[in-house]
Amino acid sequence: MVLQRGVAAPVWGWAAQGEAVTVEFAGQSKTATPDATGKWMVKLDPLTASAESRVMTIQGNNEIQLQDVLVGEVWLASGQSNMEWTFNAIADEEKAYAVTQKDNRLVRAFHVNQHITAGIPLDDTAGSWKDCAQMVGGSLNSVSAVGFFFAVELQQKLGVPVAFLDANWGGQRIEPFIPDEGNQALGFNYRKQAVNADPKAIAAQLKVIAVSVDQAIQAAEQGRKTPFLTGDRVYGSAGNGIYNAMIAPLTPYAIKGAIWYQGESNRGANDYFKKLQALSAGWSQVFNVQDIPFYQVQIAPFDYNRGNNPADSKLCDTIWAAQYQGADEIPGMGIVAIHDTNIDIKNIHPVHKRPVAERLAAQALRNQYGKDVVATGPRFAAAKRDGANVIVSFQDIDQGLSTTDGNAPSWFELSADGKVFVSAQAVIDGNSVKVSAATVPAPVSVRMGWADIAIPNLSDKNGWPVFAFPAQPVL
Repeated sequence: MVLQRGVAAPVWGWAAQGEAVTVEFAGQSKTATPDATGKWMVKLDPLTASAESRVMTIQGNNEIQLQDVLVGEVWLASGQSNMEWTFNAIADEEKAYAVTQKDNRLVRAFHVNQHITAGIPLDDTAGSWKDCAQMVGGSLNSVSAVGFFFAVELQQKLGVPVAFLDANWGGQRIEPFIPDEGNQALGFNYRKQAVNADPKAIAAQLKVIAVSVDQAIQAAEQGRKTPFLTGDRVYGSAGNGIYNAMIAPLTPYAIKGAIWYQGESNRGANDYFKKLQALSAGWSQVFNVQDIPFYQVQIAPFDYNRGNNPADSKLCDTIWAAQYQGADEIPGMGIVAIHDTNIDIKNIHPVHKRPVAERLAAQALRNQYGKDVVATGPRFAAAKRDGANVIVSFQDIDQGLSTTDGNAPSWFELSADGKVFVSAQAVIDGNSVKVSAATVPAPVSVRMGWADIAIPNLSDKNGWPVFAFPAQPVL
């Protein structure tokens, strides 16, 4: 595994009542005793980064040795299918690049490898630590491609071990990932099924399930197919069941921050910004990281209406707008655009994951590690009238404006009333764009790329795309 450097890193487990437990690592020795549930925890003094393969020894009534422990940087990678997407379904050249890292012993992942939910936070989850040989040395249906490429980019740029905690579930909304603490901070009511959390009651239910499974096994060995009980309801259910079962057990493992690729399933919901606030507040609390660094991927354009409504802006108005607001107003939050990465608007799963990950890494490199790298594309700054033209200026320009295809800037629109927009002509003029439309001689508002299928071509000459923007008043 990889431990987070520079902080008091928690190490925990379970033991018998009264059993003293000692953790030894990197010259440190810490002792703890179990609480009423048998859980114990120590916190190691802040460690410096180390690629040395060292052993952690946990000594109680028995001894456990954890081999090959490194110290470096740890991030959480979470979201729905585009974060969960493995190497099998990505671009061939990116798949080939991933395989070149099979011997990179400085990149690791803890992979939550089952989709599970619970009505209460669980103490443990289904998963294991993996090195690169396990992630890309054999089957490529292994871990998050975005999480992997993000970790590789950080490792190469920082020169220290990097790990990511990989906990994703395709097709899911944001709500199941939010901790109780985040919902409470924002005052959200969310579904919770009452569950008898008494250990003896839970044990009794599990024994009944065990008998049922044993009977089904015996029947199967004799060629019969019989039903059996499962544990789906032992721990109840809740609106944040994914957090309870797949992320809560990871806390309070020491991490630096989180990357997040989710939003498609919340398209059309008007409360996504508030949910981002709750997720950030909750993760900040449970991982003990104030204003947790939280970098999100702007959801890629996609034809949700199968060609029936090309002007639809439901994704833009609800998710993109909320993501932009989150990046502006939620401490620690940022966003990267990816609409220039050869997007196919008929495929909700873009095949290019490496540039997505490297842009997320750039934000972390600049903001958390002080590296002098470009970490954002230009953003709308102002729109001013110049006769019948509108001059649109931008901020965060690095090397100057260009287009990805060499053509005139696309997807600019003007409106005479702020409601009805028409396609406009656009020309780059230095660090601004001059926009005009013969049918709108007196424009009052301008926008660019504000449609769910829009792939505007305006970019910085360094290769970062200009962010789309909704209707803006012309001054």
